[in-house]
Amino acid sequence: MTSNEGRGQANLHQQDLSKLDVTKLSALSPEVISRQATINIGTIGHVAHGKSTVVKAISGVQTVRFKNELERNITIKLERLSDSVIRMYRERADERKERIFFEKMRKNKKRSLPPDPDVTPEKPPKKKQKKNKQENEEFIIERICGFKFQSGKELFHIKWKDYNESEATWEPAENLINCPEILHEFLSKEELKHADKIEKLKEEISFGNLLEDEYLIQRLDEVEDSELTKLKNDLIVKLLTMICLKQSDEHYASQLVQDTRKIYQLYVLTRKRYQQLMALKNWEDYLNQVDICKKLTVENDVDLIGPPENFTYINHSIPAAGVTIPDEPPIGCECESCNCRSKSCCGMQAGLFPYTVKRRLRVAPGTPVYECNKACKCSSDCNNRVVQRGRNTKLTIFRTSNGCGWGVRTEQKIYQGQFLCQYVGEVITFEEAEKRGREYDANGLTYLFDLDFNSVENPYVVDACNLGNVTHFINHSCDPNLGVWAVWADCLDPNLPMLALFATRDIEAGEEICFDYLQKSLENEEETNTSVENVEEGDSNLPDAAEASTAVSPVSPVKTRFEIQQQNRAMLRNLTECKCGYANAKIYKCDNPKCPRPTSFISGGSSKDDSFPCLRPACTGRFQLVRHVSFVDCPGHDILMATMLNGAAVMDAALLLIAGNESCPQPQTSEHLAAIEIMKLKHILILQNKIDLVKEGQAKEQHEQIVKFVQGTVAEGAPIIPISAQLKYNIEVLCEYITKKIPVPLRDFTSPPRMIVIRSFDVNKPGCEVDDLRGGVAGGSILQGVLTVGMEIEVRPGLVSKDADGKLTCRPIFSRIVSLFAEQNELQYAVPGGLIGVGTKIEPTLCRADRLVGQVLGAVGALPGIFVKLEVSYYLLKRLLGVRTEGDKKAAKVQKLAKNEALLVNIGSLSTGGRVIATKADLAKIALTSPVCTEIGEKVALSRRVENHWRLIGWGQIQGGETIEPGKN
Repeated sequence: MTSNEGRGQANLHQQDLSKLDVTKLSALSPEVISRQATINIGTIGHVAHGKSTVVKAISGVQTVRFKNELERNITIKLERLSDSVIRMYRERADERKERIFFEKMRKNKKRSLPPDPDVTPEKPPKKKQKKNKQENEEFIIERICGFKFQSGKELFHIKWKDYNESEATWEPAENLINCPEILHEFLSKEELKHADKIEKLKEEISFGNLLEDEYLIQRLDEVEDSELTKLKNDLIVKLLTMICLKQSDEHYASQLVQDTRKIYQLYVLTRKRYQQLMALKNWEDYLNQVDICKKLTVENDVDLIGPPENFTYINHSIPAAGVTIPDEPPIGCECESCNCRSKSCCGMQAGLFPYTVKRRLRVAPGTPVYECNKACKCSSDCNNRVVQRGRNTKLTIFRTSNGCGWGVRTEQKIYQGQFLCQYVGEVITFEEAEKRGREYDANGLTYLFDLDFNSVENPYVVDACNLGNVTHFINHSCDPNLGVWAVWADCLDPNLPMLALFATRDIEAGEEICFDYLQKSLENEEETNTSVENVEEGDSNLPDAAEASTAVSPVSPVKTRFEIQQQNRAMLRNLTECKCGYANAKIYKCDNPKCPRPTSFISGGSSKDDSFPCLRPACTGRFQLVRHVSFVDCPGHDILMATMLNGAAVMDAALLLIAGNESCPQPQTSEHLAAIEIMKLKHILILQNKIDLVKEGQAKEQHEQIVKFVQGTVAEGAPIIPISAQLKYNIEVLCEYITKKIPVPLRDFTSPPRMIVIRSFDVNKPGCEVDDLRGGVAGGSILQGVLTVGMEIEVRPGLVSKDADGKLTCRPIFSRIVSLFAEQNELQYAVPGGLIGVGTKIEPTLCRADRLVGQVLGAVGALPGIFVKLEVSYYLLKRLLGVRTEGDKKAAKVQKLAKNEALLVNIGSLSTGGRVIATKADLAKIALTSPVCTEIGEKVALSRRVENHWRLIGWGQIQGGETIEPGKN
């Protein structure tokens, strides 16, 4: 099987470092344009207008974006209740379910805990003597009448039983610990009374990503000791305190907000954790109903991810359309006792009986295994019926802590040669696998398993992506403890074996099980010596390749396209998840002058061939690569502007999307056009999308509205192209306009290379030996120069810390480039344009979890200084984008910068806090929270917190500042 992707990539123009001359490179050089995008085009428009669909229609890739800023929660109003009250009642109902579930789970856990043999049981406590009616110092609370905050204390107004109202007293919360029901009843009423204010306060205190999962999971270990009702009560008390806080007590406000935020965060985390555990328990019960073998357990003590979506658990492989799996064997053996002495037994067809007396595998990898079947005379207890008897080991599907998603571990010891489970899924044809493979490759998935034992052509493939069993969750390892063998039983079709996983060594209880996705035949490797020291009496060690003379060919879970994918899929998957969504596309033009336009233009993915025959039957020409572009998408126009204005990416042109089934202009369309004008983009194409949803007259009418709308703006005279991204209508015309209307940009290839880091991560998988560890990977956008494999690099600011005096210190990181990638394409050198993945020799832990984001990577000694304070000349927008006042008629005005004001400052890919130290006219001095590697003349974007969101208020240019000298390594 051949592939258009991979490390070899013979279909793409080869890069040769020995012939590299940067002075002769251009954006259209074949060795550049073949492998890497060199033109950046921004897709600007409302999310509902089909931005990602347009990009997918051109490139075949769905762009990856951050979560939408607005989440629409549709609620039904009941009578005169406000939305906040309705949400409160629903929340209480959910809390009740969560509380009941968790208490039940906690009790079950206590029952299952074995007694500690080292602990001497304590004597039971003496029974308390019954008190007389009521001791003199003891009072009984009848009800709580009110609440106040005074002198830093939260006080409750208590009506005592058998006492008059006039004798009610104010008591602190610690005096109410013995009456939780009365306290809860009072707080519930107060919550209902102040529902709107409480909801608003919750929104206001949630600033700074307080409730984002990545921050919540840092407190995951606190959930076990938390009690939901108490958390809720504590939260309501704090919120009531904020509501009734008097002016004389405002000096408590700062600490009060911090305390409330901590409680609110733990409350939200606890509820999310309860909901997650409920979902996982339901999923576990479902798995054990479907899988009739030994018990499966599900665990996630790492994050808040629930059961996988779009996955159906099955026990046996299911044939897809065009596939038939026969299960009536035409022949069987006549043995009464099947073993290695039964020459006519099914198990002897490969020349060596496959199992020992303990039913453990004894043949080498690559050896076919034939089990007894329905037509055999032997009983179901036959020693040659192992795989068909099913899994006999307790397993746990658990969430890994190293970023590898779900994994599987064993709950009991597994011995070498012992059968674990069968790899099952949907059996599809090779042609269907090719289609799905391209989609899975784009999403970084590896679930296709070629059934290639009998034939190089492998007509069938097992797809376990959406249908499968526990093996769906088993991870890859270069040092696996499981191997894959082809096994035949009731289905004797040589092209349809069962894929069985056997232990290749002893596996201890609690150990993660894994197999090599790239398993090869022993015939292609050095001879493997297997020790017999760990094999029990009656077993034989696995023979080497010479003994396994009957092996025909390997059973490999993947073919070439998946080998390639496995080598770089982690890198590529992570590279797409940046602040902007990147998707690269190649645009082609037929070289036959007689080929009619617009069908003479076509587009494809970044790894597509540089040249191929024209698709028109009558045309003798060939499509030739003319452009390689990168589409940049963002979740909002203000974020897009901040990204562009601060120099995080070079924008060469823009696609302005307008929905054809709406009148023009919509409010957001006006804001998007304003964004384009501020960014001073000259090359613009206007896309009239969703044209298939309107009649011709409506389309023409809207076309006139668009022309009128852009008059007097930077978009005046821009082509207006009617398209349907969903139906891929007129996409060829768009490709033609991109080629003809957007010029090839001039890039700086000769200056010392410099790249801003947008993502960084560790690509090492579990089970890697120390000698096999690979360095960290940095993904980003090259601003100038050319990066090459083998180049010595420096990363600034590097390691940031504080000295004994509390001053910031920085130590740059020095390393070497070992690999370069642009999407699936491997590079020998990379130029400005698109998104680049840089494999380095940096200690992997320094790159893990985006730790290098905001840093600058480049040639040693050529990077700019490290600033801790900036002096900038700035320009403020007149009005905020996306924030309106006066009945949504006008955007809110942008106020001037004030001394000591907190800002969000974007410099390159770094987002850091800043405090305004001083202002004068259009100049400002800003102290930064984090040091930044930048230089005078660079751009910055400034954002202010407005209505619980950071909103772009302007941009500026660095005029000077205070720098620190980097420390020595």
